[in-house]
Amino acid sequence: GLVSGLLVWRFAPEAAGHGTDAAIAAVHNDPKGIRPKTALVKIVASAITIGSGGSGGREGPAAQISAGFASFLARGFGLSQDDARIAVTIGMGAGIGAIFRTPLGGAVVGAEVLYRRDFETAAIVPGLIASIVGFVVFGAVEGFAPIFGYHEGLRFDQPIQLVYYALIGVAAALVGLLYDKTFWTVHGLFGRSRRPRWLLPAVGGLLVGCLALLFPQVLGTGYGWVQKMMTSDLMTFPLWLVLLLPFAKILATSLSIGSGGSGGVFGPGMVIGALVGAGVWRLLEAVAPGVPLSPAPFVIVGMMASFGSIGHIPIATMLMVAEMTGNLSLLAPAMVAVGIATLIVGDRHIYHSQLASREDAPAHRFRFGLTPVGALPLASVMEDPVLVLHADEPVLDALERVDAAGLESAPVVGRDDAYLGILPASAESSGRGRAETAGGLAAAGGPVIAADSSLDTAIELLALNRATWAPVVSADGRLVGTATSKRLLRHYTRLVHAGVRRLDA
Repeated sequence: GLVSGLLVWRFAPEAAGHGTDAAIAAVHNDPKGIRPKTALVKIVASAITIGSGGSGGREGPAAQISAGFASFLARGFGLSQDDARIAVTIGMGAGIGAIFRTPLGGAVVGAEVLYRRDFETAAIVPGLIASIVGFVVFGAVEGFAPIFGYHEGLRFDQPIQLVYYALIGVAAALVGLLYDKTFWTVHGLFGRSRRPRWLLPAVGGLLVGCLALLFPQVLGTGYGWVQKMMTSDLMTFPLWLVLLLPFAKILATSLSIGSGGSGGVFGPGMVIGALVGAGVWRLLEAVAPGVPLSPAPFVIVGMMASFGSIGHIPIATMLMVAEMTGNLSLLAPAMVAVGIATLIVGDRHIYHSQLASREDAPAHRFRFGLTPVGALPLASVMEDPVLVLHADEPVLDALERVDAAGLESAPVVGRDDAYLGILPASAESSGRGRAETAGGLAAAGGPVIAADSSLDTAIELLALNRATWAPVVSADGRLVGTATSKRLLRHYTRLVHAGVRRLDA
């Protein structure tokens, strides 16, 4: 914990905690802003935390690392903000799918985990491709067999069992709510501590070590214990231990990751659900009719229901667990358990960066808030530039013209009106000779709108970049006009009012 804390807080503080939440936040707010060293620090810090016994999952680091690489590619290839958002989304899903060897579930989780009641539909098809590529590359080194082996012999063939799976759903939801509450309570306690941030993971690690003296099963990922509980080995565990293990794992994960240790909460969430399923089986196997002879079905469905509900990724979790166990026949009863668990959990969620739906996402707010008239071409609304500067114009003269026009910035063009960038009125000019040109100081950053864009695309781009205006550039790179947020919104409002008047008539 001490080594991980020193590494994270010295080089990349954003690598602390569970990486999936950070990746979700990046998708919504700044998909191009994940620093490359965040991924490198996350790799080492997570290996130290989990490898030394910290209770965490490998999927959180995998999600953040893959999202960071996608962000790096988005910057390198100059992708648009929308394409960068999709790239980071499918990178996150591909990383999770690879580390769990669940390509289909990984593709779906990337699109589902961003929202509590919605999907990022544009990420599903490219996510399928990215996820299978990640799975093949990972599998070429680590193998392609499911993590928990093949459980093809498990079947659902007794309707009475639906009652038991419904009970698993109720129990998994309640334990999932406790997981959420405990994790964020512990996270908040560590966050309010006055001790140095780099020291807190060591404190969390010490407490986890003390807990492991009583419950060694809480150390690491816990997948090995899940494997044992899917078999008759479960009967060798005392009943009290089986019933207490989910709560011990919740506490261990909250201390390991909530203190600032590097790891994921997804994997432990599934382990906790598996332990819940094992506990229900132990309570019912001797007294209830029709209970499966093997605890494996209850363990598998418990995995699906617990984190599928509190993580608000029910479909992805069902697919992932089915792939992790090589068994699709339990999806039918799992639908009952996951559905009931999701209803009980309601709007509570362990990923605080999740949004309710695409309506709340910065990238979609205009698409959902504006009417279809926003699809009208931008060419009908754009304006001629108030002032255009030429690349070979002395910079001091150019700045004087910008100031005289009362502008904050102006576009700079080269030969044949080729757009070069923007010269802000605040550009540094002290100490420079009058021979310095406007083209030399033109900044290429900032939003640039394609001339064939639609009205809603232009408004969305301005909003995402917090800009009041942007140059409009043709396909061959020439400056053909400007688009201001004031004019675009005024024109849109006029179109909406006209449409409303037609409806009233």
